[in-house]
Amino acid sequence: MNGAFDVIIHSDEPRYWFLLLGSVLAGLLVVRAYDRFEGGGKDKALRTMGWVMVLSNLVPPVYTVLHPDVDFCVHRNLPVHFCGLNGWLLALNCFWKNQKVFTFSAFLGTIGGIHALLTPQLTIGDAPVILTQYYFNHTAIVVIPMIMARAYGLRFPKWGWVWTYVAAAVLSTSVGVFNWYLNTYHPADISANYMYMWEAPKVDNPFVRDLAWPWYILPLHGALVLHLVVINMGYRWGTPLEALAGESWLRRRLT
Repeated sequence: MNGAFDVIIHSDEPRYWFLLLGSVLAGLLVVRAYDRFEGGGKDKALRTMGWVMVLSNLVPPVYTVLHPDVDFCVHRNLPVHFCGLNGWLLALNCFWKNQKVFTFSAFLGTIGGIHALLTPQLTIGDAPVILTQYYFNHTAIVVIPMIMARAYGLRFPKWGWVWTYVAAAVLSTSVGVFNWYLNTYHPADISANYMYMWEAPKVDNPFVRDLAWPWYILPLHGALVLHLVVINMGYRWGTPLEALAGESWLRRRLT
């Protein structure tokens, strides 16, 4: 596999708007549909979403194994981008309903999912199954936290955005070291660039600056803090009051 499989979908392509608007509409419909479930129906629907997410997360690795022109590459195909990690965390949290996992994945899944939909970059081509999985997963990591907040009263802790930033900074730095290890001691035709800690993403994004490593990372950290603060306010102000009924369930889980 080589760089030819990197596909960036630009805003001047008709499919960009079709897929973006379709994802937004589908996400809103799912949120509204979930509001109609009551009692045990909510738990059953959430578990179903968890299994669907598990299957969706398996699509890229299975595709790389079965497609004759795509070779599995440890430099490219491990699910250690933030979106990949949050895809698995949210799938599992549909069964766990864990507050800390919710906080981490709601913050970073929302940020990663929105930017992935606005500036799509597919790393193993744009075959229909991969394109569908890409938009499904990145819509889901934005929508599922909304559903969990509305249905179960899950909330961000007061300083949750701070420890999420610290966790993201430590994790991304660790992944940067992992990139360095792979590229230094196991060089390949393509460089490991997980979490874009080796080189900046090739997308038209106002937060991605044309700077040398590691300076391009600094605006990304500034953008991360800004996004965390905005999402924190959005969740605190935007979740309907009726979802507070779920807080009694949450208190029972945490005590």
